[in-house]
Amino acid sequence: MFKKFLSVIPIFLLLATLLSFWLFPTATPALGTASLLSSLAMAIHAIFEKHKGTENPRPKILKEVSVMVLTLLIVIFFGGVAAMLANTYVSPSFGAVAGLISALCVSLVIGYVVKKGMGRFI
Repeated sequence: MFKKFLSVIPIFLLLATLLSFWLFPTATPALGTASLLSSLAMAIHAIFEKHKGTENPRPKILKEVSVMVLTLLIVIFFGGVAAMLANTYVSPSFGAVAGLISALCVSLVIGYVVKKGMGRFI
């Protein structure tokens, strides 16, 4: 029963992060980090569940987790660059919103590219 609602937690954390920009600006980094780490933990758990019971799962798990971590690092970098540029030209509060939105967009695009690319190699 709990697994059914497990995917809703990162969505609520993301919504709370977006609302905290205006209501509680000091809580935004903590909520963003919690959202990021919960999504990462759920993705790693899904990878382990996917390869449970398969033959020689360790290389497959290592490859998928390393691609996911590399994707996460790219998303963090591009989100930081977008936020830095927005901070320079507009304002710090808008830079935080621009960084979050650009990180979400970049993560969707890179996730799609990685999914298509990993489908060819696996």
